[in-house]
Amino acid sequence: MEGQPAEVPLKVCPHCSVASRTDAETCPSCGKPYARQGPRLRWSWWLAIPIIAAAFLIGYFGISRLFDDDGAEGITVEQAESVPAGISQAELRGRLGEPQDTIRVRELTCASYAVTDGPEAAGLFCFQGDKLQESPPIPPG
Repeated sequence: MEGQPAEVPLKVCPHCSVASRTDAETCPSCGKPYARQGPRLRWSWWLAIPIIAAAFLIGYFGISRLFDDDGAEGITVEQAESVPAGISQAELRGRLGEPQDTIRVRELTCASYAVTDGPEAAGLFCFQGDKLQESPPIPPG
């Protein structure tokens, strides 16, 4: 047996099922390779597209919220106009939350709130002592 030539192996094509005795890596009948390839993952692209889009949207809106200057909390025009004259600073904070800024001018202490649905203005509430003085109206937008 040592002197006999090695027999050419019989291969069965996984694609067309033709049996051939050949050393070739491809089927002589259909031309496709004998070696089976793993499952094709073409469907993974369709799965990856929504995942990539979701990651982009989360990143975009997450970053835009970090750098959004208008994202500061504020009050509405309706809230600003509903504050009655004569309330204390503690009552004002209870209604509207903490002010963006507090300014001291002579005997007045003024609390400034950003107005979210009105013009580029601030709701300004000035106190003399602990009583709210008449606040100027917010100009229409």
